[in-house]
Amino acid sequence: MRDIDGVEIVPAYAHRAAAARLVHNLKYRRSLAAGRLLADAMADLVPDGASCLVPVPRSIARRVRYGIDQTDVLARMIGASRGLPIRRAFGAPPWWRRRAGMERGRRRPVSFHVVGPVPAGAVVVDDVLTTGATIASVAGRIPHREFLVVTATAAGSMESTGRTDHRTGR
Repeated sequence: MRDIDGVEIVPAYAHRAAAARLVHNLKYRRSLAAGRLLADAMADLVPDGASCLVPVPRSIARRVRYGIDQTDVLARMIGASRGLPIRRAFGAPPWWRRRAGMERGRRRPVSFHVVGPVPAGAVVVDDVLTTGATIASVAGRIPHREFLVVTATAAGSMESTGRTDHRTGR
């Protein structure tokens, strides 16, 4: 488990080897089979009593270019297996600069806009946690801290809370 600004984040896998390839296959090749494998692992991390799933949306330009919003796919798959509704609480800007490989200091916050409330007990779903900048952008739009973030993978560049997740070794 990890923590950014008081928000607990739980990754299913470390972002390396097969897990990184699964994310890339879902994100850039629309592989629903890869999404299923990731979603199954993520579903195990969703606590009993969760109220809903809130996907972090992909930019409109990337949805059009790649034909998929990977976090929406993951949230729908997790929701189907856990019996949880999907809540669309955020809208994405039309475009933002590609951030993969950028250092945290060079990443600007994403200007998500709120389209609905995030209830207590929600689980925010994202694909990759690298520096935490995207999650910080989303968390800044939620007026409370009574939610959990579940990601498919996490890179090792952010600080850990010191707790160890059995799948990532971190």
